[in-house]
Amino acid sequence: MLYGMSIWVFLAIAAISVTALLYVFKRPKKEILDRGMKLGVLLVIIDFVFENAGLLLGQWKTFDSAFAIGAVPIEVIVIAFCVGMTYSMLFARKFTLELAIASSLLIAIMGTGIEAALLSMSVFIYYAEWTAWHALISYFIAFLLMHKLNSIL
Repeated sequence: MLYGMSIWVFLAIAAISVTALLYVFKRPKKEILDRGMKLGVLLVIIDFVFENAGLLLGQWKTFDSAFAIGAVPIEVIVIAFCVGMTYSMLFARKFTLELAIASSLLIAIMGTGIEAALLSMSVFIYYAEWTAWHALISYFIAFLLMHKLNSIL
């Protein structure tokens, strides 16, 4: 808890704020916003399937969300949608392997770092064989896919 506010709520508000700020500064065209909505929905679906599979396989569990849909805190659904929107505003539609690798690695490092913070707060717990290395690789693959999807949607 952040003095009465769940860390999940804090992260969701941060994601909404970053997305809104990018919108204000970049004033993206409708096509970019449409692509962002598609990316956001796809990321929500991918995350929903992945997180629920992990829970069912006994790999992790989350706690202290306002409420969860399956294994996924509602705040994570908001975050995932915002990430898709933000991704479309930050990255051009053209796929370049160098940018895909570099940006996916940075996002994977940040995502794994946020998970480490959540683990230290005991609102997210790894079980069984799952480790931060698995998280890092999973984030990296997911955002390589996002970069490719951004180029074809």
